[in-house]
Order: sequence, then structure tokens, then C-alpha cells
Amino acid sequence: METIMTKRKAAAWLICFALLLLGPGAAYAFARPFLNTENTENRQLAEMPSLSFAGGKELADSLKAFPAQFNSFFNDHVPFRSQLIWLNSVLNVEVLGDSASDSVILGKDNWLFYADEGSIEDYKGTNLYTEEELALIRDNCLASRDYLESRGIEFVILIPSNKEDIYSDHLPDHIKKRGELTRAQQVTDCLREVGIRVVYPRGELLEYSGQYDLYWHYDTHWNSLGAYIGAKALLEELGITVPEVEELSIVQDDFSGYDLAGMMNLRSYYEKNRPADVNYTVSGYPTNNMTVLQAIDATELIYQSDAPDPRRLFMVRDSFAGGMAPVLASSFSYTYMPHWNGCFEQPMIDEQQPDIFAYEVVERRLDILLTFRLSD
Repeated sequence: METIMTKRKAAAWLICFALLLLGPGAAYAFARPFLNTENTENRQLAEMPSLSFAGGKELADSLKAFPAQFNSFFNDHVPFRSQLIWLNSVLNVEVLGDSASDSVILGKDNWLFYADEGSIEDYKGTNLYTEEELALIRDNCLASRDYLESRGIEFVILIPSNKEDIYSDHLPDHIKKRGELTRAQQVTDCLREVGIRVVYPRGELLEYSGQYDLYWHYDTHWNSLGAYIGAKALLEELGITVPEVEELSIVQDDFSGYDLAGMMNLRSYYEKNRPADVNYTVSGYPTNNMTVLQAIDATELIYQSDAPDPRRLFMVRDSFAGGMAPVLASSFSYTYMPHWNGCFEQPMIDEQQPDIFAYEVVERRLDILLTFRLSD
């Protein structure tokens, strides 16, 4: 009798183990049609690896790499992975009051802030450039200006402020400035001293930051009104006047990029469970029959218009320029805006024959100026 009981216990344990091992997969197969299977992570999930049967070294390399590749695939596609990640993220935010992503900081009043690319260090002023680094940036920009001026092209740099600086009052209390000097101010002062034209619209943004939310709460970027203020500052440097903010028609809406919420795998959660984000539909400035010729944010933005200013604008830019594009493109006869990351190449300048070359780089990516240099 004892032997029979022992065998039954062993069988029960085996059944339990099998259920633990196979049950989630079986349950997921049944539930999958009713679940959201969209990839909510800010990366490409691993794909099922394949073996090469070409023979020789290629087959050996394929066999050697297969276990690690399959392990990555399995980990990325384990049953209920997305749901478990989502649940962990929600518990972190709601119960622990903390972000599930090292890239995101939970601020006050439902504001999210970016922790990567030195954004917090920029605000605190703890990552200042050395004199040698400033000299390198200065020499690169002087060489670029000379290259452009030899072709009759104006040169100007635009530095949009980090959200963390403009809305620092919504940062957690433990994040404090070390001093007032920042990298962006260092670069602005250094380049202006040698005659490089720099537009750094921090003051203009701060002027309106109490009256309007100029950056999205759940995203790293400025919204349409913040972008208008940045574009207006650049246009003024280039001799073009557009209406003051007070003269515009500003209608609030709730569009947002949600990139910070997405970094926590909580975009849909913030859309449904948190106050709507703040954006504005901005009108009341001359559009001059502006026409979009191409608008692919990751590569090129191209426009033409009937603007009274016949100059052609060429702007190397990042994603902050997308919101500025309608205002800028309405102010010039032709506007060409390639993305700096993988799209811009120096020969494009001669191909496009611009009158103005603008380099737009958000504050947190100013290190780009350590290597950006136009020369013959």
C-alpha cells in the first residue's frame, strides 16, 4: 500500500510539474486572440533563428550561434510576457511611485522626465564642457561657417532647451541644480564670442511656460506651441517677423507623442488612466500657400511656399524640428530638412543650393558639435 501511495504522489508531482511547464503556453494559445500582442517595448524583439545548411564553417558558425539566438527569441516571446511587463510597470508607478524604466523619472503632477543622454546632468550643471572641448566645438563651427560663407550661405545654430530645464518645478525635489551655468549656455556664449549665430530660445520658452504647457507631459518633446516659439526665435535671427504668441489663435487639444510613457511600456495606460496630455492647434500666422512635398520624419522634410522671402532654407535637424516645420516652411520659398542621423551628407548642400544652413540640435545632444564639421 505504501508503494502505491508513493507512486501516486510521484505521479501527482509529475502532473503538477507538467502543468507548470506547459500550462502557460496552452493558456496563452487559447487567450492570445483576446490579448493585445502589440510590441510595446522600445526595441525590436528577437526573431526565430534559422540554421544554415551550407556546410563547412558556415554550418559550424550557425550551430554555435543558434543556442544563444534561440534563448533570446524564447525570452522575448515567452507566454504573457507583454502582460507581465505591463503589470510590473503599473505596480511600480501606482504602488511604489517609481518608474519601471531607468530612462524615465516620475515628476510631480503627472509629469514624466527623461533620464538618459545627460538630460538631468544638463539641468543640474554637473557635466560642463572643459575649455578643450569648447575650443573644439568653436573650431568646428568656425570651419563650418567658413565653408558655407565661401558658397554665399548663411550659417546659424538652433538649440532647443531640454524639457527638464523649462519645467524643472515639476521635477522631484531631490533633483537640484549645482549652479546656473549649463552646457547649452557655455556653447552659446563661446560661439557668440567668435561671431557664430546661435539661437537658444530658453528665455522665450520660460516667458510663456507659466501660461502654457509648452512640452508634453508624457513625452520628451515640445508641443506645437513650444515649437512655434522656437521657430519664431530662429526666424527673428534670420530677419523674418511672425506674429507674437498673443496674436495667434491657440486651441488646446490632447495629442501627444507619449515616448516617455512608451519607455515604461505604459503608453496605453497613460492614455486611458491619466489626465489627457496638453497640446495646441496653432494658427494665425501667414502660411503663404505652403505645400508639403515630402514628410518622412526619420529622413527628409521638404516644403515649398509662396513666401515673400525667396531664400531657400536647409536645416539639419532632429525630431524637435518636426513641430517647427510648418512655421519655418511657410516663411521661405523652399525648405529642405534632412535628419542628422543617417540621412544628412555634406554633398547635399551643393545639390540643394540653399541660402541658409541651419543646424538644429536639442540641448541634450550638444556633443554632436564635438564632431560636426563642414570643410572642403
